[in-house]
Amino acid sequence: MTYVLAINPTIEGFGTHDPAAALFADDGLAFAIEEGRLIDRKRAPETFPTAAVGSCLDYAGIDGSAIDRVVIPWNVPIGAENGSVAAKRRRAGLERAIVEAVGRAPPVDSVNHHRSHAASAFVPSGFDEALVLTIDGRGGRDSTVVWRGGDGTLKRIRRYEAPNSLGYLYAAVAGYLGFQPFGGEGKMMGLAPYGAIGSDIGERFRGAVRGGVDYDVTPLVGSGVPTAIDRLERLFGAPRASSRRSVSAREKALARTVQAFLEETVVAICETYCAELGLDRVCLAGGVALNCKLNQRLAESPAVSELFVQPVAHDAGAALGAALVTMGTRSLPATVYLGPSAEPNVIKRLLVRDGVEYSVPDDPVEYAAVALAEGAIVGWFQGRLEMGPRALGNRSILADPRSSDARGRVNGFVKGRASWRPFAPSVLAESATRYFNGPMPAPHMMRTVDVTPQRDGEIPAARHPGDGTARPQTVTRGDNPRYHRLLEAFAERTGVPVLLNTSFNESGAPVVATPADALDVFDRTGLDLLVLEDCVVERSDHRQ
Repeated sequence: MTYVLAINPTIEGFGTHDPAAALFADDGLAFAIEEGRLIDRKRAPETFPTAAVGSCLDYAGIDGSAIDRVVIPWNVPIGAENGSVAAKRRRAGLERAIVEAVGRAPPVDSVNHHRSHAASAFVPSGFDEALVLTIDGRGGRDSTVVWRGGDGTLKRIRRYEAPNSLGYLYAAVAGYLGFQPFGGEGKMMGLAPYGAIGSDIGERFRGAVRGGVDYDVTPLVGSGVPTAIDRLERLFGAPRASSRRSVSAREKALARTVQAFLEETVVAICETYCAELGLDRVCLAGGVALNCKLNQRLAESPAVSELFVQPVAHDAGAALGAALVTMGTRSLPATVYLGPSAEPNVIKRLLVRDGVEYSVPDDPVEYAAVALAEGAIVGWFQGRLEMGPRALGNRSILADPRSSDARGRVNGFVKGRASWRPFAPSVLAESATRYFNGPMPAPHMMRTVDVTPQRDGEIPAARHPGDGTARPQTVTRGDNPRYHRLLEAFAERTGVPVLLNTSFNESGAPVVATPADALDVFDRTGLDLLVLEDCVVERSDHRQ
């Protein structure tokens, strides 16, 4: 057996966030996990994925001596004799961290960051040829790269050099609005539909940057994100927002303006190079590809017949792509259920040890469906942990989508989030087109679609209140049989084959990885029911 360990290091300048490790066994991806899930630190910036490496080795039942090669998604001359003193120091620091995690110093391959992103999207897309766009804050010298994928290769067509970065721009405006740069962009995306078009703040913003295929945002972000926030304060004549106060109409308008600017610019790049290269299939990766509103606009473009977005689009996923480039493989599993699971006897021992009362219903799926139909908010823990930013039915908080009250309860009493933030629906794949307009299937929650008018009133808690869109997960029996059965059981009772699905975590914390993590969240929040595989923990008063 040949073992390749792919890591996103996030130390010594080799990335800054989303450390992760993935294990390939005989060219096949066997296991992958993000470090933050294991150390209870969301995105785990500037942290080497030591725990993630250990989890990979534990899964395979091997030690570091079995690792044949390590690969990272950063193009640096690891082990080279020449180079600056600073470069040698960085290499030495990385190599020490690898030795500490693996127990030895296997050969290390390095791959260009954007090429790693591109491979992570193109290889699993199944397309023979495609336009590939990689868009993030910065990877090496690049911020956006246009690729042509075909004949098993990726050819670089155009590069936009950092700091001319759409990722930096979005992060800076998120910071100005009171969200965390490189972490709060999803909140800004969720805020955008509430904003008005054509405001004075929008006009000021558009006067400071240039969009389109030849975009230039360096007047704002040319000196980095912190300086860009200072420039935004001067541009708008107002200080950056506090993260703890309400959001004003002007701030909502700015979020909408910047979201529209991003969409227009990326669509212009896509349409220009689809026409130039004679392509109509598109792949997308990089942190900006997590913007599901942008992905809806791309999917709706007449230039695009099919769109594939890497479900682990951020830097953790770049590690997967680096391994694909190094090994020359042309396959990657479609699943994101790549992390650890928990054996039922381990769960029972935990509950007994902690003195937690639990039951084991004859049919835990049926039991959960009844509770959901009665209005319970359910923590749902099963199978292998998802990799990537979306909870897809294995580490999820679930609720009845039929009442808007559910959105407020989950935001306020469970997640600790602002009341305006939307949630996403999981839907039986066979029923998806009854509820949503747009290309289906959509198994990874990577793009928004419009809710069909005739079904809009059935799922108010699982669509965006501002624009009526939703970010669906279509669930098939083959992808996730137990979660599919839960949706079926809920539909039998309610006539609605949809559940509100959000990640199993508290605000600002990573998604739970273990039964102990799930139990901690249950104890601290307003969850009514916790399903840990076949074990059910229930608040005694939730049915009263």
